[in-house]
Parts: sequence; C-alpha cells; structure tokens
Amino acid sequence: MDIQQLLDSRWRPEPWLEISGGRRLAALVLILIQMGAVVALVLRTGGTATAYLNFILIPILAGAAIFGPRGGAALGLLAGLVLGPFMPLDTTTGQMQPLLNWTTRAGLYVFLGGVTGWMFAQLHGHARRLVDQALANPLTGLPNRQALERDLAEPGIPRPAWLASLRMDNYADAVSALGLEAERHLVQAIGQRLQTIAKETGSRLYHVHDDHFALIVPANGEAPCTEITHLAVERLQAPFLVRGIPVYLGAHAGVTAFPTGPREKPAGLLTRAWMAMHEARISGLPCRVWNAEQEERSRRTVERLGELQEALGREQLHLWYQPKTHPDDGRLLGLEGLLRWEHPRLGNIPPDEFMPQAEHTGLIHPLTRELLERAAADTLRLRESGIDVPVSVNVSARNFLDPEFAERVLAIIREAGLSPRDLELEFTETAVMANPEEVIAALDRLQNAGVDVAIDDFGTGQASLSYLRRLPVHALKLDQAFVREMTRRPVDAQITRAAIGLGHDLGLQVVAEGVEDEETLNELHQLGCDAVQGYGIARPMPLDDVIRWTHANSPPVPAPAT
Repeated sequence: MDIQQLLDSRWRPEPWLEISGGRRLAALVLILIQMGAVVALVLRTGGTATAYLNFILIPILAGAAIFGPRGGAALGLLAGLVLGPFMPLDTTTGQMQPLLNWTTRAGLYVFLGGVTGWMFAQLHGHARRLVDQALANPLTGLPNRQALERDLAEPGIPRPAWLASLRMDNYADAVSALGLEAERHLVQAIGQRLQTIAKETGSRLYHVHDDHFALIVPANGEAPCTEITHLAVERLQAPFLVRGIPVYLGAHAGVTAFPTGPREKPAGLLTRAWMAMHEARISGLPCRVWNAEQEERSRRTVERLGELQEALGREQLHLWYQPKTHPDDGRLLGLEGLLRWEHPRLGNIPPDEFMPQAEHTGLIHPLTRELLERAAADTLRLRESGIDVPVSVNVSARNFLDPEFAERVLAIIREAGLSPRDLELEFTETAVMANPEEVIAALDRLQNAGVDVAIDDFGTGQASLSYLRRLPVHALKLDQAFVREMTRRPVDAQITRAAIGLGHDLGLQVVAEGVEDEETLNELHQLGCDAVQGYGIARPMPLDDVIRWTHANSPPVPAPAT
C-alpha cells in the first residue's frame, strides 16, 4: 500500500463528527442499556403516569445524533413499544394504557427521532465540509499545509520517509503577465502534473500555498526520493498551456528525511525542506538535500541580520581601503572602500557572511547610506592629508530600485562639502539584469550630476553588450578570476586582453582586480590596462594605514577638475 492509500485509509473524521466501526456498536449497546434503565425506572416509580417517562428522550436523541434519521426513528419506535402496550399506566392498580395514549406517544417518539436525526445529519455534513475545506487548497482541491502537518504527525506513515518541497521559479512573473484570472488554470495544471508523479511513485501530494507544493515520499520505494524529485522538477520544465499561451516556469526543490529525532515536529520538517529548497534556488541546482550545516548557517544568518541592524550607527561598521594604482609607475589613482564589521563579541565578520542576506532585506538601504556617509567623511580626512583621489564604494542592485537613491547619494556628497567626482560607485552586472531600465535611469541621474560609476566584476555577470553600450559608466573592473591566472592560463589572458580592448573601444577606463605578482602587473601594463588593484599592490587597510602607505609609496595624483 502506498502512502496515498495508507493515509486515506487511516484518516478518520473528528470523533464529535462521526462514530464508526466498533464504536458505533458500543454506542448502540449503551443506548439500549439506557433505554432499559428508563423502563426499569418507570416500572419502579408507578408506571407511565409519572414524569420519569420523559427520560426515554435521552437515548432517542443520542441515537438520532449517532445513527441519523433512520436510526433515530427506529429507536423512537422501539421506545414507543417498550413503554406502550406492555407498560401499565399505574402499576399499583394494574391499569393499562389506552391504545390512543401509547400509540400517539410512540408516533411522537418516531417523529422526534427522525427529525432530530435529520438535523444532526445536516450538521454532520456541514461540519464535514468545513473540515474538508480546512484541509484542502481551494484552487486545486489538493490537501493543504494543515493536512500536511497532520499527516506528518501520523504514526502510521512508514518510517523513514522523505518530505520534498517544490516551488516554481518565475510563477509570480507569469501570473502578473497573464492576470489573476489565469492563475487558477496555471496552478491546477501544475497540480495535475505533480499528481501524476505522485501516483506513479506511491507518494502523496500537497498544495501548500500558491506555487509551493510538497510530497511525502516512501523511503522504501523503487526510486530514491532525490530521483523522484529530480523527475518532478524535470517535468515542470515543460511548458504549461494557459489560454493558448505556452508558459515556461521551471522549478527547484528541497528534500529532508524524517524522522531525524525522537521529538521531530511537522513544522520543523517543513522548515528543513524549505531551507533545502532555498539553497537549491540560490545555488541554481534543481534539488538539494537538507543537512545540519544548512540549519546552522540559516540560524547564524538570522542572528547576523538582527545584530547587523543593531550595528548600524554604533561604530561597528568600518571601511578598509585598497589602493588602485597605475600599472607603469605605481601612482595612486583611487581607493576602493571595502566593508568590515568589527563585532564586539565575534570580532571581524567577513562581508560574505551577511551582505548577500542583507541585500534581500530592507537593511541594505540604511547600510548603504551609512557606508556612503562614512566614505564621504573619510574622503575629507584624505584631503586633509594631501591625498586627492576618488574613493569608490560598492552598492547593491536593490539600491537602484529605490527611486530616491540617486538623490540621496548626491545629498550625502553635498552635505560633506565634496565634489561629485570625489565619490565613485561600483556595481555588478547582476544589478543591471535585475531591473535594467530602473538601473539605467538611476545611473543617468548620477552621471548627469557628475558622479562616476564603474561596473565591478566585469565578465562574470549576465549583462549583454546591448546593455553595456547603454550604461552611463566610466570604467570596467575586470574580475580577479581572469586576472589572477592570466600568466598561467592562455585562455584567461585572451579574455583579459579582449575585455581591455572592448573597454577602450567603448571609451571606458579598465581596472584589473586580483593582481598578486610582478609578472601579472607587467603583462597588464603591456595590454594597456589603466589601473590595477590586488594583494600584489597592497592589501585593504584602515584609513590611517592607507594614509601612511600612500605617503610612503606613491605621490598623490590630483583628481580631475570639475
């Protein structure tokens, strides 16, 4: 028996809704005992002329509630008979009941039992529909999250088993394009395709929410869970036909085994499958299996984000600066500000442990604002030290989605008393692809105000040349992945040479990152690279150290006139 059949067979309505099986027989026996007790009470207290006769309504109403209209009518007839022709009106005189007396009462009992049974049947049906609606998704009719949590807690599921969580890649975009009217057809088509896989593999499908589905997969099936999940993701790659329009979605999935502990809760299983699914999405893989490291990493990320919010404005966030120099004579051409978080308890936390997550939250906006303000203040100190070169700061793709971002940057520059050329912004190609038109509009406003902008990590993103020619930027920064190996790998040297030529043909300056030795520096000079940066030149340093390094190693170059 597969999991689908097992859960369907084991599921029972709530006890107050319906009694079935052996409990129905026990209830009937109890009702008959109650009825016999009422008969004994009537006989002992003087016959049907006393008020104790009315206690017979208790078993009649109880039977109607349990056995419905037919059962209620039958019990009413039985009650009418046992309290009818053989039950005296008065036991002391032996007077029997008139025929009209007991037949009228018996008819009333039958009517009362039948009507009450009908009313309870209607109530049962309505309550049953409410339960079904509470455990089913209204769009697809599939079991929902509440049903999933109930079934995960079901002790009858063979252990071990697997929980797979699946979600579509661009469902929201498709619904936005097609309209909400088409969402029902789309999600039903997704559910039908997954239901086919569930039936083929003996699994049970759930529609958790919107484009989020889940599968309980038996661990002893013919195919491993990961193979089944990969099959589901693969089938979801095929287009869905909605209103005659082929819709391509794609999917990613996460898998976790259960139980993983003696006190495993359904909510914990769902969280772990969700975490694995999230890992699959951000890593670009169709499926990931949960492991304890993911949970620890996610817990640490949540903690870091909470602590990062507290760190804003508390002198915990600093900029360290890495020089950009000329490849020929080593003249200082600029400084790149790199974020450092000096945690009071954990010490120095690398940016890659919190920046990617901060970019997906609202924290990225106050964080970027604080970094820009700090860079502006440090630039003033550099000017006071006789160092007049531009300072660059990395900004996120989400910053450009803020319509006020360009104005906020310019306000920071004005309030610090700097020239727009004193502060540069760097962004990656990924930022362009996220929302190209909004990014280009923001860059236009910055360029028109005199702020220089550079594309960071050029060559690793997805921006096409059509976007590159439209971007109002002044420089390209070659990713260190190509530069670092260019003297040992001819293909990296060719890519670097082509990128430098492309940048110059477009009228842009080219900066090479990842320069770690003299040979690479000389090669870049021969290729005409405009500026170099890397550990072979200087490591990132605090502001005071970079001032000392500059005076000791390179005479400052005046910034361009504005």
